[in-house]
Amino acid sequence: MDVDLSQVTKPSPCGEDQDITFPQVFIEAEAVTKLVDVLEEYQNPVFICDSNTRAAAEPYLEEEFKDYPVIELDPEGLMTDEKSLKKVLRQVEYCEEGCGAVCVDVLVAIGAGTVHDFTRYCAKAYGVDYISIPTAASSSGFASRVAVVMKNGEKTFLPANLPKYILADTDIFGKAPRELTEKGIAKLRMRYDGFDDWEEEQPDSEEESTDMLEKALKKAVRDIDDMRDGEEDAMEKLMYALILSGLMWETNE
Repeated sequence: MDVDLSQVTKPSPCGEDQDITFPQVFIEAEAVTKLVDVLEEYQNPVFICDSNTRAAAEPYLEEEFKDYPVIELDPEGLMTDEKSLKKVLRQVEYCEEGCGAVCVDVLVAIGAGTVHDFTRYCAKAYGVDYISIPTAASSSGFASRVAVVMKNGEKTFLPANLPKYILADTDIFGKAPRELTEKGIAKLRMRYDGFDDWEEEQPDSEEESTDMLEKALKKAVRDIDDMRDGEEDAMEKLMYALILSGLMWETNE
């Protein structure tokens, strides 16, 4: 699927006023084969995943998992609270200390929503790029500019980095467990049903950008049955609609 985000315009969330460089997005079979060339831009990549998402992606990234440091999280009860975020930041620091004079310069998120919340927050805190490799079409947060963090039992939204690249490989996310795809479908329907209200709340939004999102949502909701069957074209439409809605909505609630 060809993805062009050049028409998207949206102010930065959380009161930040800054120029935004939108990610390069690839949604297709074998998208992760591009990672070899992408990582040539960097000296010290660090991967962040959990045990489940590593198992899903490793057959397609076997050499990369051997060549680079991996922060592998326990998926049991995994959530982005302050304690866990500090723990992951410490692990990034350990990776940097183990590489001598070479600083960590990019984080690679391999997973679904929670892994990406960790990674984009840590990328912001560390001041480095991050690369997104979704393992399920379950979230609209792959291109979100905020991280969802639990504080005192409540969701808070903190500024975070956009990915520089999104490599959404249908060979990986198209084989995710059915319940994860259903989460993505539910998010898609919520975005679609709430689009008119959202549009009314965007007085400064560019009409071209809004049309772009509306078309993506409409195309995707027509193919929900095919998404449930794992049909490749439908799964690409689902992922595209989720990425675009996450980019244009200020928060990933």
